[in-house]
Amino acid sequence: MFKKKIIITGGAGMLGSHFYKKYKNVFKIIKYPYKIENFKKFDKWLIGKKFNYFIHFAAITKNESKNKKKIRLINLTSTIKMINILNKKKISDFEYFLFISTSHVYGFSNKKIKETKKRVPNNIYGESKKKAEDYLLKKRNKLNFKVGIARVFNVTGAKQKKGNFVPDMVEKIKKVKKINFVNQFRDFIHIDDVSRSLKLLLNKNFEKPINISSGKKINLIDVCKILNNRFFKHKISYDKKRGNDIFGNNTLLRSIGIKKFKSIKQALLDYKK
Repeated sequence: MFKKKIIITGGAGMLGSHFYKKYKNVFKIIKYPYKIENFKKFDKWLIGKKFNYFIHFAAITKNESKNKKKIRLINLTSTIKMINILNKKKISDFEYFLFISTSHVYGFSNKKIKETKKRVPNNIYGESKKKAEDYLLKKRNKLNFKVGIARVFNVTGAKQKKGNFVPDMVEKIKKVKKINFVNQFRDFIHIDDVSRSLKLLLNKNFEKPINISSGKKINLIDVCKILNNRFFKHKISYDKKRGNDIFGNNTLLRSIGIKKFKSIKQALLDYKK
């Protein structure tokens, strides 16, 4: 059976590597092997390549680097250069470019966030992703392929690196007796559900920006309690001062075919130290 071909960037990252393992037998997936900021190498590497989809996973988060120039280079400039190079190539059968964005483009909200919410990011990571989105939305009618934007909320799964909330809290619970700044709500979605959602977007060539979220909120104090109960059972106290919230409305995602999601508790319990 003919398998559609996908090029992915960020194939070594948590989400990119998970998508590859989950769907390598469904699609022919090729991992882009070089640094995405090397534009000449990207241009040269594409020569003779034929593929149907391109998923741009590669990014630097605010937790991975304090270097604002590097974040802008990888998340914004490289995305723009990549789009322009792909468009000039006019690759036959290339249908769809999927940009992996983030809930951080929205900023904080005490209500479920819909895709129509004004985007007001509160960190350099969210700002870089918003500006990349802006370019794609402005340019998309002039491109030789369709463009999708997936705004992914908090991903959880078995393997997560430090710099993400779950592994960081497991490490903190191990060492301290009180945790501050956790009385706030977030939306956690299992990495399997994220991957299923991205596959659906590819199959539909879905062009609207869309939230990839569980549609449920959980207080981070409760997240810490679940993790503590699983790994340590320590006596921990929590600062009750209210923080800022980010949780998503996933009505659009449900309307196009993703009906069931793993519970937040199940998603958290899948994490392995």
